Formats: sequence, structure tokens, C-alpha cells
Amino acid sequence: MPRITPATPPPSGHINSMALVAFALSVLGIFVLPGALGGVVCGHLARRQIRRSGEQGDAWALAALILGYLLLLLSIAGLLLFGGFMITMFGVMAIM
Repeated sequence: MPRITPATPPPSGHINSMALVAFALSVLGIFVLPGALGGVVCGHLARRQIRRSGEQGDAWALAALILGYLLLLLSIAGLLLFGGFMITMFGVMAIM
């Protein structure tokens, strides 16, 4: 009779530390933008590690990814709005 092995290892008892670091960096990204980028990178790495090892912490990594991407999106939108305001303001001043 062939031996059947599970596709993923059984979950271990501890939380993946990379997932916690990713979440902490994403929260730090609220104040410092590079923190959000670090949270996204660490979040992807943590999810890969969790899939391979079966550790806990996938929700932490997913929360880090959502928060990190949201902060990056808001930062880009803010920069575009600021740039549009500056171009408009300098355009009006050039006409005067």
C-alpha cells in the first residue's frame, strides 16, 4: 500500500517571526513611507515561509500586505495630488 503524505506539514505552535516583522514595518509605514515597502516585501517572504513550514502567522502577514499596499497607494495618490496642485499653482502664477 503506498504511503500518502500531506501536501503541507502540520502547523507548528509558534508564529512566524517574519510575519510579525512585516506587520510591524507596515504599521511603521504610517509614519515613515519606506516602512510600508519593507512590510510588503517581508509580508510576501513570510507567506512563502509559512506555506513551506506550516507555521502560524499567515493572518499577520496578510494584514501586513494589505496595510502596506494601502499605504503605498495612498502615498502615491497624495504625491500625484500634491504635484497637480503645484503645477496648477505655478501655472496660475506664470499667467499673472
